[in-house]
Amino acid sequence: MHVIMKTTFRRLQCGILAVAWLLAGCNSDVFIDRFLSAEPSVSLSETEKEVTVCFEADNWDILGVESLREGVAVSATDLEGKNSKYLPFEEGETGIVYCKNAFLDFRVEKRNGSELHFISGENLYDQPFETFVRVGNRYEEKVIRVSFSPTRKYQIDSVSYDWSQFSSFDYMLEPVEQVEVNTLDASSPATVYFYPYKNSARIVEFYMQYGGWGGDENDLRKLLGDAASQVEIPDIVSGTPGLYGTKVSFCHHEQRLDAGLDKELKVSKTVEAGKHVRLEVYNGIEQYHVPYKAYLSNSLTVKKLEISGTLSSKRPFNYLIIPIAITDEDK
Repeated sequence: MHVIMKTTFRRLQCGILAVAWLLAGCNSDVFIDRFLSAEPSVSLSETEKEVTVCFEADNWDILGVESLREGVAVSATDLEGKNSKYLPFEEGETGIVYCKNAFLDFRVEKRNGSELHFISGENLYDQPFETFVRVGNRYEEKVIRVSFSPTRKYQIDSVSYDWSQFSSFDYMLEPVEQVEVNTLDASSPATVYFYPYKNSARIVEFYMQYGGWGGDENDLRKLLGDAASQVEIPDIVSGTPGLYGTKVSFCHHEQRLDAGLDKELKVSKTVEAGKHVRLEVYNGIEQYHVPYKAYLSNSLTVKKLEISGTLSSKRPFNYLIIPIAITDEDK
């Protein structure tokens, strides 16, 4: 009986020692070698383009990048940028994670097990961009909050036109107004007056494709900001297209310009007695289309962009009044 109790006690001792050894091993891996004691927040800007987070141990990896805007592409390579990698990184794996779209560009670099580097390129959104980078291992995860302040916008350096593709014509008519005049029962003619240029305007519009992608007015504002960028556009003078000093805003919507016509011009049209006509007033339109390329640059990132498309212009240059007889069938 005494021998049996001693054997049982020894087994209990061994069991307790084994459990203690296992717990000590777990504590060594997870708790004693904690890679981050807190979840840091970092901010980047034009003046603070790189921030480094230091780790307390090297038992961590990059697991993912979260809360990205729609359309932000995430890719990864080795530190040389030559070979593709995939998230999450394997244990002890180094590499670079790139996050990018047309308006945002930053990267996260794990060069070793003790540091994580956040490097901003540009943030063309009008508010700070915030994201979360998950790091950790199979036992524990931490989240690093990252904020990127807006960076400066692009500017237009120049615009070129493909004169070989310039096309124009001046045979279009655009209706201005119409008036019905009935002198069937009159004994004398009637005179009607018109102001054919009162509401006339030149219409210009840039149709845009940006890097193969067609953005809208909000996208263009992200690139250039609120300040209107003035660019010179072609005119046709004496039948010859060229740059003669007319400037407009480089924007996505159509613009109405002064056509250079006398808006106070008053013209008359007399209808003889015994007539029933509709007087239709038109502006003659000179129209052209020409391909263009706008060259943009960013003084912060030294990046360059091209926006290409077609410029369209419609300019009234004369007027025409056409009398259309009204018959009984037209009533």
